[in-house]
Amino acid sequence: MVLQAGCCKPPDGCGFTYQIPTTWVKTAINATSDPDCNSWDNQQNVLCFNCNSCKAGLLDNLRRDWKKVAVINIIFLVFLIIVYSIGCCAFRNNRSENAYFSGWKHT
Repeated sequence: MVLQAGCCKPPDGCGFTYQIPTTWVKTAINATSDPDCNSWDNQQNVLCFNCNSCKAGLLDNLRRDWKKVAVINIIFLVFLIIVYSIGCCAFRNNRSENAYFSGWKHT
């Protein structure tokens, strides 16, 4: 998952050493120009949530989730149009049949 890779661990180019899932140790050879490397912190409430890679991962997840919601909405809209069309046809047929039978008188 993109979000986990961007927020819960430092970027791969930083050269951090893995200890446990949210604890990474900065090595002495951290000569990189990536500002995300300096934003990383091992505190649970900080991690790399201010990193650009985390923000990009969040936007990617939102985009993917909205596509799923849009597909469901389109399917639901088509279903509603079909039900509405059937209802209109039934109403029109019922009205025309009632007009036909209202002219008859029972004796």
